[in-house]
Amino acid sequence: MITRRDFLKGLTLAIVLTQGGYKLLKADEVRPPYAPEIWLNLSEDNILTVLVNKSEMGQGVYTGLPQIVAEELDFPWDRIRPEAAPAGKKYVDPKWGVQLTGGSTSVRHMYDFLRYVGASMREMLLKAASEELGVPLSQLRAENGYIYAGKEKYPYGKFAKKAMSLPVPENPRLKDESEFKYIGKSMPRLDVPDKVNGRAVFGIDAEIEGCVYAVIERAPFGSRPLKVKNKESVKREKGIIDVIPIRTGVAVCGESFYTCLKAREKLEVEWSKSPIEGWNDEDFERFFSKKLKEKGIVARHDGKPEEVYRKAKIKLEETYILPYLYHATMEPMNCTAWVKEDECIVYAPTQGQTAALMTAKRITGLPEEKIKVYTTYLGGGFGRKSNPEFIEEALILSKKLKRPVKLIYTREDDINSGWYRPMNATNIRGSITEEGNIDSFIFKIAVPSVFKASGRKVKIDPAAVEGAYNMFYEIPNVKVEWVEVNLPVPVWFWRSVGSTHNAFTVETFIDRLAYEVKKDPVELRLKLLELNERAYRVVEHVAEVSGWGRPKLGEAMGIAYHYSFGSHVAQVAEVTYEDGKIKVNRVVCVIDIGPITVNPDLVVSQMESAIIMGLSAFLKEKVSFEKGRVKNTNFDTYPLLRMDEIPEIEVHILNSDAHMGGVGEPGLPPVAPAVANALLWGYGMRVNKLPLLQNFEA
Repeated sequence: MITRRDFLKGLTLAIVLTQGGYKLLKADEVRPPYAPEIWLNLSEDNILTVLVNKSEMGQGVYTGLPQIVAEELDFPWDRIRPEAAPAGKKYVDPKWGVQLTGGSTSVRHMYDFLRYVGASMREMLLKAASEELGVPLSQLRAENGYIYAGKEKYPYGKFAKKAMSLPVPENPRLKDESEFKYIGKSMPRLDVPDKVNGRAVFGIDAEIEGCVYAVIERAPFGSRPLKVKNKESVKREKGIIDVIPIRTGVAVCGESFYTCLKAREKLEVEWSKSPIEGWNDEDFERFFSKKLKEKGIVARHDGKPEEVYRKAKIKLEETYILPYLYHATMEPMNCTAWVKEDECIVYAPTQGQTAALMTAKRITGLPEEKIKVYTTYLGGGFGRKSNPEFIEEALILSKKLKRPVKLIYTREDDINSGWYRPMNATNIRGSITEEGNIDSFIFKIAVPSVFKASGRKVKIDPAAVEGAYNMFYEIPNVKVEWVEVNLPVPVWFWRSVGSTHNAFTVETFIDRLAYEVKKDPVELRLKLLELNERAYRVVEHVAEVSGWGRPKLGEAMGIAYHYSFGSHVAQVAEVTYEDGKIKVNRVVCVIDIGPITVNPDLVVSQMESAIIMGLSAFLKEKVSFEKGRVKNTNFDTYPLLRMDEIPEIEVHILNSDAHMGGVGEPGLPPVAPAVANALLWGYGMRVNKLPLLQNFEA
C-alpha cells in the first residue's frame, strides 16, 4: 500500500466527485468535505503506483489499465506497481457510478479517464522540470520515465515534489495513436511474477490476527433453519466457539477450519419445507416446458411474424432446454471480516466493492468512512463474486462473535450455494423461402430474472432477451417474448449472462432453417447482415481464415456469430464424430472490438478462456437435482473440460471506427452453437438439450 510518507514525498493525483462531475486534483489540493482518493503516486525513486478500481481475477486488468497510464505518462514498464483501489465513491466506474468489475467494461469504461490522468502527470512533471532547471518547456521532452534537457536526463521522481506545487492541467495533450509505444502491444503481465513466486494474496490467503473460522451448513433452496436439534452438544466439541443459525443456514464457528468441518458433520438441523422439495431434474424440465405455454412480455415485435409464419411453406419449430450452470471459480467463496464497535474491516475476493461496502454499512450501522474493504486477487470470478452474500455471512458472524471471522466455502458448499446461471426453456418458430430468405422469427424464452435477483426493478429483464431482441439479422417479421420463471433456486450473472443461452438457440435455429433449403450458413448470415458492416466483416473474415467450405477428411465445420458487450464475434468450429465420440479439433475466432486494442495478448487469452469455458458448458456442465437438493458435490460430479479435450484455438482481432467493445465475455456465446452447427451439417445431429454429452447417445 502507499504509505503516508510516500504520499507526502511523491506526486499524487487524486479525483473528487463534484456537482459538476469528476475533477482531477493533486491530493493535497483536496479540501473538505472531500477526502483525497489516490489514483497515481510517483515516488522520488521513480516508482509509479497505479491504483486499479477493477478486480483482478485473471483477466489482466492489473496490466491493461496501468498500460493506458504508462502510455500517456511515458513511463518504464518495469517500474510500475499495480495496487487494488479501496472501496469508495471516488473509485467508482465513471460510466456506471458503482465500483464493479463485470459486463466486459474495465478497459472501455476506464480508457479515456486513465489517459487523461497519465497525460496530466506528464505535463506537470515537464513544467516542474522547466522551472527547476530553468529550461524552456519547448526544449524538454518526457520519455521512458526521464525528462530530457539537451544531453542531460533526469528521472521523473526528481521533480515529483516540485510538481506537487503546480496546478493540474485542464486539457493535457493526449498522444496521437502514431506515437503509441505501449497501447497496441502485448506488454508482460504485471500480476504474473507475484503469482508465480507465491507473494500474491488471494482472498483465502488473507489473515487477521486472532481470527476464528466458520463454515455453513446450507439450507435447501427456499427454506430456512427452524431448529438445531443438537446445538449445545456440537458447541461442546473441542475447538468449537459457537453454532449460529443465519438466513442461509447454520454456521459453525471454531478455532480451525478443520475443527469446524468435523463439527458440522454432526449437526442435526430441522429445515422449513422447500417449495421444490422432492424435485428431480425431470421436474424442473417439466416446469420450464410448461412455462412456455404461458403468455409472456413482448420485448420486440416487428412486422407480422405470426401471420407470415402461418402462411409459410417452409417453416420450422424447435424447443430447447438448457440447465443451471455453476460458476466453477478456481477459488471458492471466502471472506475475512472484523466488525468492531467503531470500525469494520473486510478482506474479500470481490467483483463488487460498492455492494460489499453497502452490505457492511447495513449490517454494522457504521458510516462508510469507518468501513475498509480490501480487494484481494480473485481466483476466478465469472460474475459470481459480484454477489455480496458471502461477505454478508462473514460480517454477520463477526458481529455476533465480536471478533474477526474467516468464512470459507468448501468446493461442495460452493457448488451447492446457488446463484447459478439460470436454467431456461426456449421455443423458436421461423420460416424461410425456397430462395433462402428468412421471413419470420418467433422467439419465446422462459427464464428467471438475474436483474431482479440483483435487486433491480425491471419490467423486462435485459439478460433474459439479450442476443435475441437486439440481434442484427435483417429479418422483417420478428417477435421476442419473455416468460418470467420464479423458483427458489438463486440465479446470478454468469459469464456473458443471457447471451450464453440466447446465442445458442438463435444461432442453431438459423442453421436449421438454412439446412431446410440447403443454403450455405455463411452465405445466409452475410445476406442477413448486409446492413451492419462490422458484423458482416467478422463473418466474412472468419470464413476466410478458417478455410470455410474446405473441411478435412472426416471432419465437419460449423459457424456462429454473436454480438454482445459492444463486440462482434464470429467463430468456426471443426468437429469430428467417430466411433460414438465427439471431438472438437479447432476453433477459429474473429473479434471486432472497435478502434483500439490496448493489449492484444490479453484479448487473445480472454478469447481462449471464453471458448474453453463455453465449450465446457456445452459438452459437460449441469447443476443436477435429486429430491430437491443439488446432486453435484465436486468436480467428479460437476465435470469440466480437461486439458486433453481443449481444441486448437486461433484468434484474429479486427479494429473498426465504432465505440470500444468489451473483451471478457463476448468470446463465449458463439462456440457452443458453432460446434452444434458442425454436428448438424456434418452428421445430421440436432442438439436441443444441454449438456451434450449427458444427453447424447452414440
